[in-house]
Amino acid sequence: MVKSLLSELTHRSYSKTKNLDGTRTPQLRIGVEAKLPYHSFLSDWGDKYQSIMRTALNGLQNGQSEDDIEKTFQRKFDIDWAWADSVASDASGTFDQLKTARDLRIKALNDDLTAGWKSVAATIELMEQQLANPSRKNMKGFARRLMGLESKVSRLERKQVEKQELELAKRLHICFGSSKLFNAQYHLEENGYSSHAQWRVDWEKKRGGNFYSVGKGSVSGNNPVAKIFYINNDIFNVIFTVPRFLREKYGDTVSLQFEVSGQRKHNLLYALESGKPVTVQCFRREHKNDPPGQPVCRERFPFRQRVDQWYIHLTTYVQDVPTISNINNGCIGIDLNAETIDVIYIKRDGNPERCRNAISFAIPTGTTGQKEAKLRDIVCEIVKLAEIYQCPIACENLDFSTKKNQLRHSGSKEYNRMLSAFIYDKFRSFLVVRAEKYGILILFKSPFMTSVIGMVKYMQKYALNSGSSAAMVIARRAMGFREYIPQKWLKTLTTFFRPEDWKDVGFGGGWRRISAWLKKFFVRRPRMFQLDTVLQFLLDSLVAESQKKTHKKRSSGR
Repeated sequence: MVKSLLSELTHRSYSKTKNLDGTRTPQLRIGVEAKLPYHSFLSDWGDKYQSIMRTALNGLQNGQSEDDIEKTFQRKFDIDWAWADSVASDASGTFDQLKTARDLRIKALNDDLTAGWKSVAATIELMEQQLANPSRKNMKGFARRLMGLESKVSRLERKQVEKQELELAKRLHICFGSSKLFNAQYHLEENGYSSHAQWRVDWEKKRGGNFYSVGKGSVSGNNPVAKIFYINNDIFNVIFTVPRFLREKYGDTVSLQFEVSGQRKHNLLYALESGKPVTVQCFRREHKNDPPGQPVCRERFPFRQRVDQWYIHLTTYVQDVPTISNINNGCIGIDLNAETIDVIYIKRDGNPERCRNAISFAIPTGTTGQKEAKLRDIVCEIVKLAEIYQCPIACENLDFSTKKNQLRHSGSKEYNRMLSAFIYDKFRSFLVVRAEKYGILILFKSPFMTSVIGMVKYMQKYALNSGSSAAMVIARRAMGFREYIPQKWLKTLTTFFRPEDWKDVGFGGGWRRISAWLKKFFVRRPRMFQLDTVLQFLLDSLVAESQKKTHKKRSSGR
């Protein structure tokens, strides 16, 4: 069963325990992160945990079940049942991710190959025509294009081999650590290492430093082996149950304090008091520590000059925020474009708010962190606007995965840049999470013909740009309005419409036909502000085209 886009992005779920009336309580999944003071137990157990988890992953690939791993690993590695359960759950999640990644890679290769061979066939056909009619224009750069074609065919053949190997492979491969650091062992001096042993220290460190414990609400501390307790003010305490093989060194438990403040503190206190499970993940993060006045060449020494800091990440559940948005208050529509994010508020009657113009946000640029920060600011403004109007937000329900896989063979650089950017998936993810925290409903609607409908019906009428008019169509679609083809267009071009084009208010093919005409006769978007002129131009062009076809038929009949 295919999940909807909203179900993949949402953090909303329902409690496992039923209420007295048989219903389940809606809840939101949240994350709380804080710094931990260093303790050698964290490093020792983090490194060993990852080694055990990799062994469990191999066991799953060899046909073992999670239950088998839980039972055998307790005795094999001398650890408690709760730690073995966490290892099995962690390995199972990684195994599922590997299978999904393989399926997605096979799909990406298949899409790439399909589009690539189609492009090769078209190129060969064009070059054959040029050879049949050699001229200075046709033969200019012919050798270079031929070499490019040969290179493209070689690349597609390699992709075909990779796809076949993935489909036949029985084991799933993953590099724990990082492929960059793994490859550094073959170029030690270039990466700042004097020996393989020195590289090995960093390699083992990179592969460890992370452990995980599944939460359980019915036990003290809301976790079997990483119990969380509130002390006072903003201070919390985590008590780790030490695995049996480390108890001679650290005793039965290790207690560490961490600080959580603000709203995160209230969320964590609610989860602890309500008996919500708190899943704990502890991990080591490296930070740069360059000596003042002594810059370090990162290209030459990418893996040196780092300081370790341990963090604890708590995943739990809080009360679901009541929905305050109502479709009767209108709707906010969002249209994603190659250069802008266009937003517009539509009243309940289907018309835009006159006192507030449409808003256009430029697509963020810069580093990945800068893009995400700017994108979060944009999402905050949109959700704040929805909170003011107490209305839902409508967004496009688009799947760019197939198009992204075919980017190499597309001719539009601007469209390729839009599809390849991470920002569209991130935008929707940030929007859903932010809106749920404020009780705003998100509606994902089909983007079918939104740009064409917006330009034909609303761009000139409300003096909107093409993006804002498309956002208006998305909002109206979420509110249940139907977009009929204007009567003036139907009457003027009635000869060139088919009976089936009028079905379902134009979605039987009428809007597609209008879109095809606009593309065929190169009608640019700014011209759509003069609809009468465009309509007359289309009529003249279609009449002229039909006369040419009639003339050709008569000539061939003679």
